[in-house]
Amino acid sequence: MTVRRRDVLILGGIVTAIYGLRALPWEGLTGRSLSYVEIEDVPPFRRLKSMGQTSTATASVALIGLDAPSDDAEARHARVEAMRAAACPALFGTDLPTDVVPIAYFSEFRCPFCRALEKDLDKLLADDPAVYRLVQHELPIFGPASELAARASVAAARQGRQQDLRHRFMRTPLVAEESSVLRVASDLGLDVEQLAKDMASPEVQAELDQTRALADLFGFMGTPGLVIGRTVLNGAIPISVLRQITKDEKTLPLPVC
Repeated sequence: MTVRRRDVLILGGIVTAIYGLRALPWEGLTGRSLSYVEIEDVPPFRRLKSMGQTSTATASVALIGLDAPSDDAEARHARVEAMRAAACPALFGTDLPTDVVPIAYFSEFRCPFCRALEKDLDKLLADDPAVYRLVQHELPIFGPASELAARASVAAARQGRQQDLRHRFMRTPLVAEESSVLRVASDLGLDVEQLAKDMASPEVQAELDQTRALADLFGFMGTPGLVIGRTVLNGAIPISVLRQITKDEKTLPLPVC
């Protein structure tokens, strides 16, 4: 299967999954209690009971069997099992205050639904910035251009400028060459030489590998993906439901895993 055909099918699967989620009767949930179901093999995490099989089943039908097993399948499986034993610090970091709701956000620069969800996340965080901790996870799934942008994003985090760079990328057509990425970084005042070194570093590769392992662990077959406290969401949902989930998470202690 060619890369172009594979990418088209992947995008089609993601679109199908997201529209499947948006077709659910979310309005009926607004103002009502949400029901959750535990993810048995990844405690203490859970999913919305009302979204249940929609995302998983729809995406599976669209995406299953697109590619043969990758050359690093064994190493990738090992990374997933490592994440199973240490999912919380991998998702949210190790210095998490006890009075916040952590949000792990998995995104892809070429994902149109990520752009919509990020606007809702900005609104959510603006409700009470002290309550939330947003942790960015780059999950490039659309080939070399996406991976290049993801590497730049992860590298920019080492200069404290990840969101600045991400926002610039999200407002412009995705650049497909390193020179273009570095030009954007230069315009923002980043240390371009250091950024280029970090983009090629084993540490940045390790972070991307860890994000991929987390995505595999939680069944994120596309983007966007969210883990809000202990609640796992695959796909974009209305901000009213996001707010209800965070309200529920505020009543619980931080997840321990």
